[in-house]
Amino acid sequence: MSTKSFIFPVILIGILLCFRALHSVLLFHTLVELITIFVGLLMLVVVKNTRSFIKNDFLLFLGIMYCGISVIDLMHAFTVKGMPFGGYQNAEVTVRLWVCARFFEACVLLYSPLVLGRRLNQPLAILTALAFIVISAFVGFYTTYPKMFDANGLSDFKVGIEYFIMGMFALTMIILQQKRADIAPHVLKYIQASLALKIGSEFCFTLYSDFHGVAFVIGHIAKFLSFWLIYVAIIRTALKSPISLLSKQSNSYDAIPISAISVDENGVIHQLNREVLSEFNMTRESLMYQPIHAVFHPQTLIDGRCRYCEAIENHQSISNEEVYLERYNRWFLISIASIDKQAIHKGMVQSLTNISTQKAHESQLQRHQRDLEQTVKGRTIELQESFDKLVTTQEKLLESKKMASLGGLVAGVAHEINTPIGVSLTAASFLDESTKQITQKLAANEMKRSEFERYINQAQDGSELIIKNLQRAAELIGSFKQVAVDQSSEKNRRFLIKEYIQEVLTSLKPTLRNYPVSVSFELADDFSVTSSPSAISQIITNLIMNSLKHGFDDGKSGTISLSVSNNDEVVTLLFSDSGKGIPEEHLAKIYEPFFTTKRAQGGSGLGMNIIFNLVNHTIGGTITCHSQIGKGTQFEITFPQNINSSG
Repeated sequence: MSTKSFIFPVILIGILLCFRALHSVLLFHTLVELITIFVGLLMLVVVKNTRSFIKNDFLLFLGIMYCGISVIDLMHAFTVKGMPFGGYQNAEVTVRLWVCARFFEACVLLYSPLVLGRRLNQPLAILTALAFIVISAFVGFYTTYPKMFDANGLSDFKVGIEYFIMGMFALTMIILQQKRADIAPHVLKYIQASLALKIGSEFCFTLYSDFHGVAFVIGHIAKFLSFWLIYVAIIRTALKSPISLLSKQSNSYDAIPISAISVDENGVIHQLNREVLSEFNMTRESLMYQPIHAVFHPQTLIDGRCRYCEAIENHQSISNEEVYLERYNRWFLISIASIDKQAIHKGMVQSLTNISTQKAHESQLQRHQRDLEQTVKGRTIELQESFDKLVTTQEKLLESKKMASLGGLVAGVAHEINTPIGVSLTAASFLDESTKQITQKLAANEMKRSEFERYINQAQDGSELIIKNLQRAAELIGSFKQVAVDQSSEKNRRFLIKEYIQEVLTSLKPTLRNYPVSVSFELADDFSVTSSPSAISQIITNLIMNSLKHGFDDGKSGTISLSVSNNDEVVTLLFSDSGKGIPEEHLAKIYEPFFTTKRAQGGSGLGMNIIFNLVNHTIGGTITCHSQIGKGTQFEITFPQNINSSG
């Protein structure tokens, strides 16, 4: 700190101490308070008169608030016992006003760091200062509590509030230290020293018990010095270097990292920063006092008007609008804002941010996007065509698989029917021959009783044999007819599940006879379902054929079991075999179309895919598979007991 800053206060303190020693403590106290009040009022006067060129809301805030503090201190000074104003004999009023002033000052300084870099609401600040004055006057003159003194001297409340105020000053010191990057170093030193003196002053007023004591004198001297340091830090600094504010914000346009041009209300350039000269490779002399439109506005006009010139003329703002300046062959973001919204004559500031690189990248990206869209469109058409072909091929393969299954069913049933039909035909032929012979003997009157009885027995046996085998053939034909009709139809209908599965198993007996495999079917009570019998027939047929071809292809004997149950309108079909099982690495692929391990033996890889689609899409169910090598395979199929009928 400069020693010159302390010459005047040291001399003044010496004079005050002389008055204290030679005259009275009342004169000393009055002079100290009046000088302090004068410094506080001087802050507002100087800041108000220099605001037009320093434009520092922080200084204005301190000036307004310290003016309010000075008014409260003035009331404090004039209420001291012995002053010729008001006739106050009670020290309670004087001390309460002192505490209010110090608390107000602590609040102001604690809040002051928040004002740095912000715009001050001046009417609100004035109202706040007036409110503090009114509240302090009410507390000082019209209340009796809290008590400042008791029988032992200072009350606990008085000492406690002084320590609380000291804590607020200390907290302000910490906050200012944290914000030291925003405050000039020499200014920060003055403020911190002032706060330290304020803490010392408040500490003295926790000790004094006598108006004439040493603590009283030291406390007032410390208070005066703290005000003086605030004066030096704020007022003298502002008067000596009004461009250098407490905040390190620079008023120079050169601090702005983008091109900034200041124009008057007519659009004439009167200030610009170094970035403009660097960006456009021009000299300051060639740009000053030129119309901004001729240099930094687009040449292409709409209806002969420039909207940016109109914005400057009408004092309107424009924010981050893309513009192309033909003369420089560059893209910019243009923004226009007023220097002072309340003073149109102060003009506007136009900023230009070069975005040519970004626009080039954007244009390149748009070209790539268009190319990509065309490529994707072409590939999409190709993929759609391939997909359509694949769907058609799959439908044909599924239809071929379905017809092949139906063809196998026809061949098996035809072979199965041949036996009862052949037996019936043989029995009928034998019966016909026996009937002819007995007829001839009857015509020649040569028939014996024994021959007639033998014929009757043969006719009865033959008839029973014919009836039994024809009934067997009829059953096979009935089952075949129902299953075949269902397999060729996609309609849903209501049917008994047990009865229908038995018909499907009956139609598969010719195929099953070629394998040493037994099939069991469990269902205690038959129940009806509304579903697609075609889908259920194909599911069971494909599961059985898949087990025979893959689980029992080694010729070993085994079992296949089916069980059906229903619970809460949900049907569960369990299919299991005791075959070889499915390798774990194949379990995730068994439903994929065309996946097969028997392609060399003619496998199509569609069996399990057909089952998956029938379960999930046709009967609206789910299918899960569990299998272990050597322990067989189990499929669990669940589907709703009743689904809406569809054609």
